[in-house]
Amino acid sequence: AELVVHQRELAFWEDDGHLGQASERARRNFLFARRVFDQYRKNLRPFTANDVLPGISAMPLPGHTVGHCGYRFESVAGSLLIWGDIVHFPQIQIARPDVTIAFDQDPLLSAATRTRLLDVASSDNLMVAGMHLGALGFAHIKRSGNTYAIAYET
Repeated sequence: AELVVHQRELAFWEDDGHLGQASERARRNFLFARRVFDQYRKNLRPFTANDVLPGISAMPLPGHTVGHCGYRFESVAGSLLIWGDIVHFPQIQIARPDVTIAFDQDPLLSAATRTRLLDVASSDNLMVAGMHLGALGFAHIKRSGNTYAIAYET
């Protein structure tokens, strides 16, 4: 298998200066990421442009981490955005994208990115998937005025 990761994300986790400044909890995350990268070193493909594979494009979603990306899949049937960790608590952060968590490396940027992302997801009628969407795992974002709501797919 090939591990495809944005160059900014790879550089961040492999930077000894960032590791040296990390809290104990964050240090464990750094060491884990480095072990994963080492395991895939022969099949690691860093990218800088948004096109990852035909029909799959990276969508920069900085704030949670410096190189955090979502991946947008396009097909004749529709579009899917796997948004990763930009939303941790959908029941709170969809209605209030300004709410951040301790895991966001840049809380202000994370909130701005989340607001922009919700606008795109609702405007483009994207199906979204993420690590924290619960058992169903897929949803659509609906916009009403200046607020957003989540509509889970069943």
